[in-house]
Amino acid sequence: MRERPRPDQPRGNGRPPHRGAGRPPGDGRSGPPRERDRSAARPSEERGRSHPLLPSATRTLWNNAGDRVTNPALLFDRFAPEDAVFGDRTDATPRRDFLREVIASAGRLAASALAEQILARWEATVRAAGAQPFSVELESRLVTGLGAHGPLEIGFRFDRLGFPVLPGSGLKGVARAYAHLVERRDESDPDFLAIFGRVPRSGEAHDVGQAGALVFFDAYPEPGWRLELDVMTPHYPDYYSGKEPPTPWQNPNPITFLAVAPGTRYRIAIGLRQGASDPDGRLRALATERLRRGLAQLGFGAKTTSGYGVFRIGG
Repeated sequence: MRERPRPDQPRGNGRPPHRGAGRPPGDGRSGPPRERDRSAARPSEERGRSHPLLPSATRTLWNNAGDRVTNPALLFDRFAPEDAVFGDRTDATPRRDFLREVIASAGRLAASALAEQILARWEATVRAAGAQPFSVELESRLVTGLGAHGPLEIGFRFDRLGFPVLPGSGLKGVARAYAHLVERRDESDPDFLAIFGRVPRSGEAHDVGQAGALVFFDAYPEPGWRLELDVMTPHYPDYYSGKEPPTPWQNPNPITFLAVAPGTRYRIAIGLRQGASDPDGRLRALATERLRRGLAQLGFGAKTTSGYGVFRIGG
């Protein structure tokens, strides 16, 4: 963001500013001083506190209501304190403390009536599309959205209400990867083509593409789900930033992030696309089995090669 020029600073075109150039230091206006002037006169300990980057009135409201928030997505994306944005230090852990507040907010949401209502609405929606919902249980921690934009360097995927959903596009990708990598199926197989469809290859006509007959819905956690703190420790920060080779004298840089706790159960559903046909449910059963096995063997989300995102095959 470009810094706003001071009243006595010329603009980029060399002209003096039109407003406020001739005003005295007091600005010549009656009424209370601006908030930034009041904050400059505060004691040093007040200015040094960790606050969200918000206007003072919003900050006051937030300080009074922050411990009752039941939307961890709102808290995580919009109300990170300034100290948490810049990371932990040896003498304080503002980022870790802030993420614990997010976890507490997630716990309130998971135990609320809204969690039950959202899941009931989701189930009614997927059954209307001919799906038979089923549950799967996490065997290890799960992380998604690590590269998402946000105030912290490590993101996390919430939906707009604060639930750690699994996107249906990702679930479809896991089932397709299992069919292709493990079962050695491809678009020459009629069932593979019917379930996953295909996109035109380079040089092919556009009308060669085909949509899959099935819809993989976003998966929602069952009430009682939990988030946990986890940490990754890049040992060569100067190497990753392109400054020098991966030498052993570089200082490790621990980074704390959020993860869905093992034992969390997700509701998953695979339905029919409008106009598609699967009268005996064979395609849905086949896709369900491939997805179950894919979640158990390939995992879901980020860091699956390190054992994250693995589900129990029995559900």
